[in-house]
Amino acid sequence: MAASLNPHISQYSETFDAEKSSQYRMAIQFSLGGLSFALLDSTTNNLVGLEFHQSDHPTGSDDLFGTLERALASKGMGNQVFQSVSCLFDNRFCTLVPEPLFNEADKAKYLEFTFQIPEGYAVHSDKIEKAGCRNVYAYQKTLKNKVLSKWENAQFMHTSTLFINKMMESQTTTGVYVNVRNHDFDMAAIKEGKLHFFNNFRFNTKEDFAYFLLFAMEQNGISGQDTPVCFSGLIRPDSETIDLCEHYIKDLHFVEAPETLAHSQTFKEVPFQYYCIHYQTLRHGTRAK
Repeated sequence: MAASLNPHISQYSETFDAEKSSQYRMAIQFSLGGLSFALLDSTTNNLVGLEFHQSDHPTGSDDLFGTLERALASKGMGNQVFQSVSCLFDNRFCTLVPEPLFNEADKAKYLEFTFQIPEGYAVHSDKIEKAGCRNVYAYQKTLKNKVLSKWENAQFMHTSTLFINKMMESQTTTGVYVNVRNHDFDMAAIKEGKLHFFNNFRFNTKEDFAYFLLFAMEQNGISGQDTPVCFSGLIRPDSETIDLCEHYIKDLHFVEAPETLAHSQTFKEVPFQYYCIHYQTLRHGTRAK
């Protein structure tokens, strides 16, 4: 419900100016439990705005887009033009298909092996060249239409595409990467420089989280004693979940902010892992590589 989509984080730098929106790039992440967005000043490469709105209940396109419009209007950007708008669909309705096996006409069938596609959803695919596969996913059609009616040049991609792209660009030849949401997480593993495993897991407790992560690692022949595990998303180093995982994983760390990231002291209290996907989107756009 719209009333339950409350701002969890709302930070703007001292240099933020709504009248300069035409030089701002905006990255929006739409999920079933809320939305978030970040603003980057392209003239200075400085982060100037960051907002997270969360709900404990699944949210429809009207609630999501309405929340976005109200958040922008409250900062004087209700009808402003942005240099670019990039949107990420962040849901569990996605699956990877090896490029040689992919057929555009059959893309919905790939998803139907695992999911029942909700009514009102459409299916699209992102190409992930470095992983040699397609990320096939479903998204809310009305939400995309609402975005395009306001920003006709907006670009779209699934969050897991950005997550896998970022992982494949790392210098690690063997490692595990985990991107955490409120009640689920993506897990991907690289072995000898190639994508070896990807899946999504639902969890309710820290024990659920640790079990699914460690079980998936074991099933893929990955040991927590000699394989680094990198975390990103909505999780902090001092959480009980991380404390539990550290009992079984020797090299556990969090994604680090790049040296090129410039922002004011305003954002120092917001962990970089919260918005690393947004930052990657702002820097590189939403075109799958």
